[in-house]
Amino acid sequence: MNDPVLIELIAVINEEVRTFHRLLTSLQEEQQVIIEDDLEGIEEIVAEQRQLAVYAHQIETRRIQLVNELALCLDLQPDNVSLSRLVEVLEGPHSEELANMRGQLLELNSQIRAISENNAFLIRQSLRYTDRCLDILTGQQVERRVYGQFGKAKRSAGERSLLNQTA
Repeated sequence: MNDPVLIELIAVINEEVRTFHRLLTSLQEEQQVIIEDDLEGIEEIVAEQRQLAVYAHQIETRRIQLVNELALCLDLQPDNVSLSRLVEVLEGPHSEELANMRGQLLELNSQIRAISENNAFLIRQSLRYTDRCLDILTGQQVERRVYGQFGKAKRSAGERSLLNQTA
């Protein structure tokens, strides 16, 4: 099958793979600026990621349209068709190419999720650290749970602030 819709679908998926690669690179750069505590860098990267997300959504919308068009051409039910289903139905080199690109998309998606989760963890840790420093400086009583005898948790009040102590 050398259908123009199939050829366009392959081009759209290739563009989707390139966009995911750019997003993955952006997330890796974000990780570095989070570690460096570079607020300007974080703002720039987040703006870039927003643009990539909008573009990826546009490409995905077009991919879904093309998959539905191909489903109609192949007498498949449009509500039950997916890229993996098309790979099963199509034959020849296009089927193999679509299968490879689908695998790339899934792998990139997995990597993007993992790095995104790691970045979110780094941000939460940074916020906890900042909050704790502020608590120490302002003399906030921080209630902590510590393990006492027989492994039972008991409450422990935080130390007094450096700014709240008298000589």
